[in-house]
Amino acid sequence: MSTRHPKVKTPNYITHLSKCEIFVFGSNLAGHHHGGAARMAHELFGAEWGVGSGRTGQCYAIPTMQGGTDTIRPYVDKFIEYAKAHPMNRFLVTRVGCGIAGFTDKEMAALFVKAMFVPNITLPSEWKLEISELWQKHYGKNIYNDIANGYILDLPKVITVEILQDLCNKFRYQIGASIHNYLPSIHIRYVLDTDKFGYTYFGNFFFYNNELYVFDDDDEFQELHDAEAVLGTFEDECEGHGYAHKVIFAGVETPYKDVNGDYIYTGDAVITDRLGLNKENIFGVRPLEDLAGDYAIMLDNHCLPLSECHKIVRVGTVFFNLPKKEDKKSRGKRFFEQATDMGLPREGEDMLQLLEERCRYMHSWYGGGPSGEENLRHVRFTPNFFTSELEYMWMERLRDEDFDWRK
Repeated sequence: MSTRHPKVKTPNYITHLSKCEIFVFGSNLAGHHHGGAARMAHELFGAEWGVGSGRTGQCYAIPTMQGGTDTIRPYVDKFIEYAKAHPMNRFLVTRVGCGIAGFTDKEMAALFVKAMFVPNITLPSEWKLEISELWQKHYGKNIYNDIANGYILDLPKVITVEILQDLCNKFRYQIGASIHNYLPSIHIRYVLDTDKFGYTYFGNFFFYNNELYVFDDDDEFQELHDAEAVLGTFEDECEGHGYAHKVIFAGVETPYKDVNGDYIYTGDAVITDRLGLNKENIFGVRPLEDLAGDYAIMLDNHCLPLSECHKIVRVGTVFFNLPKKEDKKSRGKRFFEQATDMGLPREGEDMLQLLEERCRYMHSWYGGGPSGEENLRHVRFTPNFFTSELEYMWMERLRDEDFDWRK
């Protein structure tokens, strides 16, 4: 099993670096890397002889041998700014200055207070308590809550696919490094296979080439791991994060609940008291940021926000007869001819738009077609990739008692 190790502190022993990691060590201005971490930087990670300050090889040198801490501070401040300017690199700060230079952990930690909340800088565990106390002394005891609340306040009321993509880009480093502190509180659903949904939280998924990927620790996903997508997104292997595999996006959790007290997701097929609690009035839930600023049901020429419904019954989802990308070639022309009418993505279009298209067309495409009974059967036995009505009838006959699309 692949276990996760968040990069929140510098390991005591560093024997290798991933593609994005930078080894930060204490040096002398002459760049003579004779011993300690400096020698390791030179021999293992490419620090150049004669370079005593700044980026060198897969390292960053901070001079510590030229005088007191006041002479070191400018170099530390310069390093912090460099780290901020390179947000996709992870800077592993060793116990700079605490070896041959002779400074204490407390003295050196005081120089790195500003690095406390730079997410891509990791610090030695010996410095953590010292820096935490100094940070609170300088910036106030409530700084942690203020920062956490700041992220929450920035979260939009309605989460669309586009907003999810923007947030994943904004927190790209934290997702790749498996750092889950102060991330937006968002839960999503995705399709794993027929009769199988998955659920996960923000920080555990990302987008690559307009496709959704999730990280999973279970070894059953090892063969599906897409190293190219991980490296292309995070510029790193994201070691220990889990196996990244492609899935179909199937909705985001809304703040609304159904009659059973379960949270409603976009992509749910529902009936409501406002439109009639019967199988002839099944609609899909979608985000409507531009019109209602809410999660809503789209009708012919207007929408019904969920906030205006007192009773909502979930009867299934809109994720039936899903198109499998690998099946497109074999399904050929028929698939693309029917795509527009069925609300499916056409060739070259974004698969992530499937949810909104399905919710928009779901009710109208049944207007002169299947009965409410057939409609109910389709949305209930989800997710699926069925192409024949016989497959739905088979499910109803053999799986009616044990089938539960909510799991």
